[in-house]
Amino acid sequence: MTKSTLVGILVGMWITDMVFATVIAILISFLLVCIMTYQLSIKIVLESVSALFMGAMMGAMLSIMTTNNQLLSIVFFTIIYLVSCILAAGLWNRQTYHNFIKGIPSKVKLSIALAVLFLAVTAFIDLRSIANDEVKTEQHQHHH
Repeated sequence: MTKSTLVGILVGMWITDMVFATVIAILISFLLVCIMTYQLSIKIVLESVSALFMGAMMGAMLSIMTTNNQLLSIVFFTIIYLVSCILAAGLWNRQTYHNFIKGIPSKVKLSIALAVLFLAVTAFIDLRSIANDEVKTEQHQHHH
């Protein structure tokens, strides 16, 4: 659910229409769930699909509703997502691997890398738009 919430927040920042952002977030989250739960139990797949709907909808709406603290929201949910993935993978494989890092599957590592990449791109775009807004406000105040 944390992954889907993060995906919803990121999509909601890029797409301002709430319905379209929610649909896109659900589709992207579904694709990621299919990749992450490949060859796992059907119960895990169904639970993941159920959680992705709630997370994607909540994330898209949260992103569109939070106007001043979008970057803080993204960073917070990314950290929650990364910590939950690392802990879940490490605890899942704790009996097989004595080294915690070796117990984290490559799918989780890839998912974490994609999340960090999306975070970096979104943070860059968000900070750039904030800087542009400040410059426009300064120029507007100097003209009057």
